[in-house]
Amino acid sequence: MTFKISYYFFVLCLILQTPLLHAQSSSYTEDLKSEQENLVKQLHQSSIDPNIISGISQTVNLKIDSIRIFILFNDALSADEKEKAIKSLVFFIKQLNKNIPRQNLNIYEIPSAFESYKTILSALLFHKPIENVLVSLGAQRNQLLTEAFSQYKEYTLLDQVAVYKRMASSPQFILRFLESKPGFKYADSLILIAAAYDPMRFASDLNKADASFQNNIRRIKNTYLQQIVAIAQDKNASELMPFAMALAENRITADSILQTRRDVMRYFQLMVNMQKQSLWENNSSVFQQLLRRGLKEKSLVFYANQINELHSSADSKRFASVEGLRPEDLYYIITSCGEELYTSSYLGLYKRLMEYFKTGTADSLFNLVRYDNFRIFMRLAANYNVLADFLNKMPQEKTGSILKRFIAGIEGDMNTGLEKAMDIADSFTSLDSAITLVDLVHEELQSNLKRCESVQQYFGIQLYSILLQVFDLVKQRNELNKLWSTLGNYDILKRADLQNKNGEIVQVVLFYGDEDGVASFNNFQKLFTGNAKWKLSKNGSWVTIRSNSPEPIIIYANLPLDSKEELDLKAQDSLYSFLEQQEIEPTVLIHRGHSYHLGNTLARLTPSVKLAILGSCGGYNSVISIARINPDVQIIGSKKTGAKSVNDIIINVINETLENKSDLYWSEIWQKLSTRFRKDEFLLNLFNEYIPPGKNVSLFVLKLFNYYNRIV
Repeated sequence: MTFKISYYFFVLCLILQTPLLHAQSSSYTEDLKSEQENLVKQLHQSSIDPNIISGISQTVNLKIDSIRIFILFNDALSADEKEKAIKSLVFFIKQLNKNIPRQNLNIYEIPSAFESYKTILSALLFHKPIENVLVSLGAQRNQLLTEAFSQYKEYTLLDQVAVYKRMASSPQFILRFLESKPGFKYADSLILIAAAYDPMRFASDLNKADASFQNNIRRIKNTYLQQIVAIAQDKNASELMPFAMALAENRITADSILQTRRDVMRYFQLMVNMQKQSLWENNSSVFQQLLRRGLKEKSLVFYANQINELHSSADSKRFASVEGLRPEDLYYIITSCGEELYTSSYLGLYKRLMEYFKTGTADSLFNLVRYDNFRIFMRLAANYNVLADFLNKMPQEKTGSILKRFIAGIEGDMNTGLEKAMDIADSFTSLDSAITLVDLVHEELQSNLKRCESVQQYFGIQLYSILLQVFDLVKQRNELNKLWSTLGNYDILKRADLQNKNGEIVQVVLFYGDEDGVASFNNFQKLFTGNAKWKLSKNGSWVTIRSNSPEPIIIYANLPLDSKEELDLKAQDSLYSFLEQQEIEPTVLIHRGHSYHLGNTLARLTPSVKLAILGSCGGYNSVISIARINPDVQIIGSKKTGAKSVNDIIINVINETLENKSDLYWSEIWQKLSTRFRKDEFLLNLFNEYIPPGKNVSLFVLKLFNYYNRIV
C-alpha cells in the first residue's frame, strides 16, 4: 500500500511539472518514451502471473521516470550532458528490449538493473570512480550497462570490466586470452583467478608460454600466486597444493604436511581442520577453493572410490576406511562426493554419521562446520529419502530452525534460486510420513511468499508461488486438474505419444558389461524367451525384441560385453549408428546398470524420448540433469537401491499395458505393482523407493518456471 501511495504521489508531481519537463526535453525524449512503452509491452507478453508483471511494470515505469527527472532537473548538468544521459538511457532500454525475446535476460532482474544503471550514470556525470560500482555485478549485467554508455569517454574502462567479468567466468581460457592481450588492464586479477581454478594446469601452461609472459606473471607481488607456482614444481605438489594459503602465510610447513600425509586419516583431518579454521575466520579469498577442491579430491581417493568399489563386500570391510573419523570428517566426505557416491555408499556413510548423535541432537552437526555445505547436505538427504529421519533426530524447535534456513532466502541469487527451489521441492515427498514436518514446510513456504510480496521481490514471489503449487499437488490439498492443465498430466502417458508414424513403440535398453550387468541382461531376456507374443533376433552387438502385434513394441538392447575393454559402450555405439541410419527414433530409454554407468546412458538421451526408466541406485537424483536435456520427458527412478528384480517387473507391467493398447496411467500401474510386490516385503520396500512420473516434483518446479517465464 505504501508503495502505491508513493507512486501515485510521484505521478502527480510529474503531471504538475509536465510543461517545464516537455519544454526541456521535447527534442530528445520521444525515443525514450517509445522504448519505455515497448519495454512494458514486452513485459506483458510474458506468461508470468499478471499480478507480478503488473508490479514489475509499475516498478520499471517508476524507475525510468525517476531517472529521467534525475537527469532533466539537475541544474549541475549542461543541456548537452542531459541529452547524452537521456540517450544512454534509451540505449540501455533498447538493450533490454533486444535481450528479452531471446530469453537472454531474467525479467525479474530488470528493476535492479535500472538501479545499477542509475548508480553508474551518477558516477559518470559527477566524475566519481566507477570500478567499485561494477565489482558486484555479474558478467551479463556488466555487458548490458557497457553498451548503454558507449558514448562516454569511460566506455573503454566499462568494456574492460565487462571483458574481465566474462573471462573470470571462464577461467580455463584466461592464459590464452592474456597471451593475445598482454596489456589488458585487469590481467593480474585474471591471473589469480586462473591460478586458483586449476593450479597444476596453470603452472603447466605458464611453462609453455613465451619468456616475456612468464616474467610478467612472476613480477606479480602476490604471495599466494608465487606459492602456487613454487608448489607446482614440487614432486609432492598434489599433497601440498590444498595448503597453499597456509604455506604462504607460514602457518604450516611443507615438511609437516608431508609427515602428516603418511597417515591418511591425520592428513584428511588436517584439511578438515584447515577448512573449519577458514570458516571461523570468514576467509573468502579466491585461493580458498584450493583447500575445498583438495577436500573433494582426497574424499574421493581415500574414501568414496574405495567404498564404491567394495559395494559387494560386507559393510565391515566396505566401510573400514572411515572407522575412527569424526562427524565433521564424514560430513565433508558426504557433501564433497554426494554426486559420485553409490546409493548404498551414501546410506552407509549417513548411518555412521548419525551414530554420533544417538544421545545428542543432530543439528549440532551444522555447528561443527558453521553450516558449510548446508544446502548440499539437505538436498542429498532429501534425494536419498533420509531427510525426515535426520530432522527427527533433533528437538522440534531445532527442526523448525533448520527448515527455515533451508527454505528462506532462495530469491537472493537469481543464478541459483531456481535450483534451490528444486531442492526444496525434493523434500516434499521425503517428508510424506512426517505430518508435523509437512505442516512446518507449508508454513515456511507461505511465510516466505508473504515476505517477498511485502517488499515487491518478484523473483521470490514467483519461486515461492510455484513451490506452494507443487506442494499442494504432492499433498493433494487442491484440485489436481488445475496444475495438470499447466504442467501436462504427468499421471498419464498416452500410448499414441510413444508411437512413431508406423504405429511402432521403439524402446532402447542399455546394459553394461560388469558381473551385475550380465546377470541383469540374462534376467531381462527371460521375460521374452519362449513367449509366443515376442520374437527375438541377435547380432554381435545387440538383441532386437519385437512383439507380434499390428502396432508392435520394438525393443533394442545392447549386449553386456566386457566393460573393462569398453566393449559394452562400443556395442551401444554400434546400435545407435544403426538406429540413426534407419531413421529410428526411440521414445523409451531404459537404463540397466549401476549409477556409475548412468552418465553414459544420459549421453544417449534425445528429444524423441518421452519416458526414461532409470534402473540404477539413486536414479531419481538425475532428474535435474535429464530435465536440462529434455524437459518434457517422464521419469521413473529409485531414491535408494535399484534392483533387477524390481526393474524387470516394472518394465514387464508397462509393456503388458502397452500391448493391451492402453495408456499408461501411473497411479493404476503403481497400484498393480504394489499388489505384485506385496508378497515379498523386501521387494516391496525396494519398490516403494521408486518414484513414478507424477511425483517427480523437482522437475515440476523447473517446468512451471519455464512455462511462467516464456515470452508468448
